[in-house]
Amino acid sequence: MSERKPAPDITLKSVVSNRQVNLRKPGAVLVLVMPTQATTEAVNPLRAALRERYPDPAKVVIASVVDLRQVPRLMRKMGESALSKRYDEVAAGLQPGQDPAQYVVMCPDWNGEVPGKLGLGDVGSELGVAVIATDGTIAGAYRGMEPLETVAEQVAAALG
Repeated sequence: MSERKPAPDITLKSVVSNRQVNLRKPGAVLVLVMPTQATTEAVNPLRAALRERYPDPAKVVIASVVDLRQVPRLMRKMGESALSKRYDEVAAGLQPGQDPAQYVVMCPDWNGEVPGKLGLGDVGSELGVAVIATDGTIAGAYRGMEPLETVAEQVAAALG
């Protein structure tokens, strides 16, 4: 097995909850789901399937990282507002007693740099997913349209 590379030194901040996600010090296994406009519909089914397998958000954090580099600086509040609205929609679907700050993590990527820094390059019309181990190393990355089995295996390996 090859040695894992360290995750990039990036801290993302979720909309609404303002939860900080530091890729080098995630505190749990971190699954970063990076959709494009063409793949946003694939995010919730993936999140639900992973959460079914790994129900504890203290052990596995699932975060969406949304590329908003096309949003002009003057329009960022509107972009963040749209992402906040989506956050609220997802949070409304949680089970009673589930804290949205623990279960819904949606982070804007204002520079569109996260996929590239994780070795995924430009995900184009595919879904990008990266798994960061608790030690801040990249446990795996996936680019395509059927990520569940590959990502679940990467999460299992990262959990040890």
